[in-house]
Amino acid sequence: MIFDTHCHYNDESFDSDRDDLIKGLPGEGVDRICEIGYNLESSEKAVHLAEEYRGTGLSVYSAVGFHPQNANEFNPDSFQKLEELSYSESVVAIGEIGLDYYRLDKRSPIEKEQDEEKKKRGEEVFEDFDPEPAMQKECFISMIELAKKRNLPIVIHSRDAALDSFRIVRDHKAYKNGGIVHCFSYPLEVAKDFVSLGMMIGIGGVLTFTNAKKLKQVAEEIPLEHIVLETDCPYMAPVPVRGTRNYSGNLRYVVDFLADLKGISAEEVIRVTAENGEKVYRIQ
Repeated sequence: MIFDTHCHYNDESFDSDRDDLIKGLPGEGVDRICEIGYNLESSEKAVHLAEEYRGTGLSVYSAVGFHPQNANEFNPDSFQKLEELSYSESVVAIGEIGLDYYRLDKRSPIEKEQDEEKKKRGEEVFEDFDPEPAMQKECFISMIELAKKRNLPIVIHSRDAALDSFRIVRDHKAYKNGGIVHCFSYPLEVAKDFVSLGMMIGIGGVLTFTNAKKLKQVAEEIPLEHIVLETDCPYMAPVPVRGTRNYSGNLRYVVDFLADLKGISAEEVIRVTAENGEKVYRIQ
């Protein structure tokens, strides 16, 4: 049975049919999922979701943490509450945590001044920037220290920040308890660096995209023993359902694609990646 190691079923897109969809997953070959938090509120919801479906035939686990895009919500009070939450029975990891430099504020002083003038005139100005790298790094390192204190693996979000992410993981020994580099998007050399630290590579629907040449190379070259399956649902639905709301049942397309790439059976992909998920999350 398939293990979806990274999902977001608390997303509002599932509000109308969440219960029926989740309860129907075993019938679609999925018997384990991990609900991932990205700030305090979503982490609390992740734990609640796992508790709600305990004993239903589907094993639901949770991860708690502050996503880099939510680093501005991180403070001593929220950290303390998150640490307390991490002792919940369903929590198997600290995540998702990391660095995201995709939407940093790269405006020059002149451009910022011009945007201020536009705002004064009532004109619309894009200001939805990610927190500054220094703030993201502080949050990331604090989450790593919490994971080490709690003896838990980590789930890493890293976008446009490969070198800084790897250095922090290496220098702060964030790999001590293992972890997953979620939604991997970097070249093969970066994957090898993380694997050398014992990390798992998270692969989902993007693998099936026509333009995912780097990820296809990673999937081919990295040993299956270092790969876990994930949806990141409701995002990243695979071909042939790309552009729709993603869910764990769609991992069958990723399984078939990965099996073809590696020249092995779909059954082997399912078995090994599920074992990898159990190993990294320390599930008996």
